Amino acid sequence: MQALRQIRKRLELLLMLLIGLAWGIILSELLRRTRWQLSDSFLQAGGRFPSSHRTTTCPTAPPTSASTETPRNTSVPLASRLFNETRILCIVPTTPQTHKSRAIHIKRTWGLRCNKLIFMSTKADKKLGAVDLKVKEGYSNQWAKIRASLQYAYKHDFRNYDWFLKADEDTYVVMENLRSFLHPFSPMKAVYFGNKFRSSQVKQGYMSGGAGYVLSKVALYRFMKFGFSNSSICSNRSYGYEDVELGRCLQAVGVVAGDSRDEHGLNRFIPFSPFQSYPEPPEWYMPYPFYKLANATTDCCSNSAITFHYSYPNDLYVLDYIIYKLKTFGIPKDLEKMPAKRIMQDEMKKWSNDLPSEDKSTTKIHSETSTNRTHVPSNAKVKH
Repeated sequence: MQALRQIRKRLELLLMLLIGLAWGIILSELLRRTRWQLSDSFLQAGGRFPSSHRTTTCPTAPPTSASTETPRNTSVPLASRLFNETRILCIVPTTPQTHKSRAIHIKRTWGLRCNKLIFMSTKADKKLGAVDLKVKEGYSNQWAKIRASLQYAYKHDFRNYDWFLKADEDTYVVMENLRSFLHPFSPMKAVYFGNKFRSSQVKQGYMSGGAGYVLSKVALYRFMKFGFSNSSICSNRSYGYEDVELGRCLQAVGVVAGDSRDEHGLNRFIPFSPFQSYPEPPEWYMPYPFYKLANATTDCCSNSAITFHYSYPNDLYVLDYIIYKLKTFGIPKDLEKMPAKRIMQDEMKKWSNDLPSEDKSTTKIHSETSTNRTHVPSNAKVKH
């Protein structure tokens, strides 16, 4: 009897231990789900989204075609610090026909420096990193594809990233400059950046699709939460210019179109290629800028440029070489510092009150719904 009692006590102890362990797992899962849950009341109460920052610092820069120079008096390169502190998901629309002729070259060049790169296609390709959105292909179906792309990013990757970049497969992106530009701004504010175009349909302007645009975490949240399923403010038609439609939708859900120009008024997001148009912008571009073009310099673009559109596959490798490998002897390089944080409340108010320039070179506006809206130079291929 004594032996049976000891066995019984041991079994009871083991059972209590298992029950405690099970409750611990259940409570941990409930807390985890509660932590990530987003709701309208939470947002309106000024609550914060979960942080996407890593708890540890990456000791080396992300994969790149050349190493990042370490500034003096720092143990970790600034590019590596920004890689961890300003996390960006890169979204690149593509087609099955261009997986091997265009998309692969992005994966081998600037796409290496994204925190994560996803190709949005209509055919899955694990080797490339492409997903099947199950939408129709075609230039006339761009808006439906972008809607599906943002929906996919929100569903699968919203928690892990601060900013969400959309770039075409004929666009080159300097990711380090993008992170440096975004670092002063909070992804917890409803804002998006790019090359701002004027439009009679979107009062605050919209961002050029070809130059690429980047949405903050809250901007993507508002688009999905308040706009995606509301056809009265966000078109659910398959046709339409994706940049105009997205601009109209984001304006309707309270996302501010920010100003990405540098301190000289020069553009960072460039909707054309410097190999084709330098230093003067192409003629087709002149009616579109929201802001007056800077005339204090002969340069077309900022020295902290972020994107270049209409880049051939070979151009991607040339730009990679010039930016990351080419060195100039005897020319000292300025000591770089982490960009200072900005007061977002003041910036958002200023951007919200911005009005299109009345510069004579930008007064003639093409209708976005007409056939005149052609952002393609004669020697460039039409984008998808």
